[in-house]
Amino acid sequence: MPTNDGFYKEDVLIAHLHHQTFGKLPNNLKNLVRPLFGLVEDNDLILCSKVEGYIKPDFCIECQGKKKYVSMKTGSANILHQEDVGTFTTFLRQIGISQETVETILLYQYGDGTLDGSAAERIEYNELRVMLKDRIKRANKELNEDKEILKKVIRRCIYFGTQENAIPIDALYFGTVEFGYVATVRQLERHFKVHKWDWMENLHIGPLQLRPHARYYGKEIKNPKRRQRLEIYWANLGRDIEFISLRYDY
Repeated sequence: MPTNDGFYKEDVLIAHLHHQTFGKLPNNLKNLVRPLFGLVEDNDLILCSKVEGYIKPDFCIECQGKKKYVSMKTGSANILHQEDVGTFTTFLRQIGISQETVETILLYQYGDGTLDGSAAERIEYNELRVMLKDRIKRANKELNEDKEILKKVIRRCIYFGTQENAIPIDALYFGTVEFGYVATVRQLERHFKVHKWDWMENLHIGPLQLRPHARYYGKEIKNPKRRQRLEIYWANLGRDIEFISLRYDY
């Protein structure tokens, strides 16, 4: 979830965009608006509002009678999705992922040698990685060999979330009012289609890596729900959004 600082920076960006004509926007915000709407005139009015609720877009930009929805990340933020590991693995089964790979994800999530987190002690992370090394390698092969699987996971983790009728994003923006890069869904789709992540050893689906929200190794489990929560993150998100923004036509 975004930090308080992240929420503040969203609010600042919204305030700078709302009820401004395009020509009066600073260059960085022009570079945010232009890929979303194409040809924009200096006297075109820009409206911007926060999107409420636990859905993927953070704010909506309106121009020329059209609305575009944007997810914003800033600073060190790289978590794109959080979900109960049970519902996520059910989703993976539904799209054809094998029971072995699902069990590997559960073993990695709970880190105690069980599929449900019922053991009394958790395993130290580096030891766990060695124990699961061969399983993770097989899981990565299955999770990444079919681009259709990647598309379905990206749709859930970046565009829509778990609600199929939710408002999807039109773009990812990484930055602040002063500086940043925007990647439209069209640009993201082109990148996911041609790029490969075979070099990654961590449990991953495309650029998205999986980890538990809390491991509680050597500690008392103070919040069981945090242990059930799966975090899906994109390492080097800012750098990759910059590359995608500059590499592909929007």
